[in-house]
Amino acid sequence: MSVLGVVVRTHPQHLAAVLPRLNALPGLDLVANPGDGRLVLVLEDQPDRSAAACLGDLAQWPELWSTTLVYEYSGPDSPSPHSEATDWRHELNTLDTSAARPASTASSAAPLAAPIPS
Repeated sequence: MSVLGVVVRTHPQHLAAVLPRLNALPGLDLVANPGDGRLVLVLEDQPDRSAAACLGDLAQWPELWSTTLVYEYSGPDSPSPHSEATDWRHELNTLDTSAARPASTASSAAPLAAPIPS
């Protein structure tokens, strides 16, 4: 599952034509529209189409000046709404920590910056 946060810019005169087209796209939510041509969108994967593919198509619309990716989440599919809720803190205990630096070397590491003289 992917979720993308996107800022789209268009000329304000094109908003009347662009907004219905955006609202017709499955998996797209219009989050903010201050009316000056800036739009904030959230795109989510659909069963037949990825959010990235939708963003790529939007970038080709001639009415849009720019599409800027400002947030991206990619992770496992969401659980079914009928499944039992889980506590996200429990999942932290299952993370692979084998790549973490051993505690014994952490104290002997050189400081990141020199002390500031007083």
